Amino acid sequence: MVRADMVLDVICVHSYIGYTRLVRAANRLRARGTEVTITFRPYEIAPAASDSPQLLMPVLERALGPYAATQTELFTWQAARDGLELRYDLAVATGTFRPHLLVALAAGQGRAEAVVERLFRAHFTEGEHIAAEDVLRDVAEECGVDLAPYGPGVLARTSPEAEELRGELHRLRHHGVTGAPVFRIADGPVLLGVQAEGVLYEAMAQAAARSAGATTP
Repeated sequence: MVRADMVLDVICVHSYIGYTRLVRAANRLRARGTEVTITFRPYEIAPAASDSPQLLMPVLERALGPYAATQTELFTWQAARDGLELRYDLAVATGTFRPHLLVALAAGQGRAEAVVERLFRAHFTEGEHIAAEDVLRDVAEECGVDLAPYGPGVLARTSPEAEELRGELHRLRHHGVTGAPVFRIADGPVLLGVQAEGVLYEAMAQAAARSAGATTP
């Protein structure tokens, strides 16, 4: 078995591209019969952002000025090379604490990969407000995550699950995580920023080979 860790934020285009490449690399190895487990770690690129929705482009224009259009065109082109569609004309700026909370809950049910992909697509392609509770519950239902056992307030910022998430965010900051994406395959080196699919695949294949060697009598 190979373990892969990824630090991401679901409103980060680099995380979206990095996630896509990581899962494709993992699926190539899975097709060869190797179990690959991916753990997603939370990062907020805009920790002070409100959950109140705003159109993303005006937010970027205030932050980047005339460079906003150039940057989004570049990101759109880069993502398209990986088969991803970015719709900055639809995208909604929002905080991501509550989406990260759903990812953590989904991980406990083995559904995190599906939920992360669905949140990325909802934000970047469909213009959904991914911090809205109705959207999060729709994503959970679509991806087979059962929220009922946690009670009606599970997606609130005051829930016990939310306190656990705050602890994880704090732990990662304490360990020096200052951006996303970040990858670590098994006990290999930390990989900062978007990585080529081939790099991620090779790191996982080598980890699988080491694991097989360690278990050979």
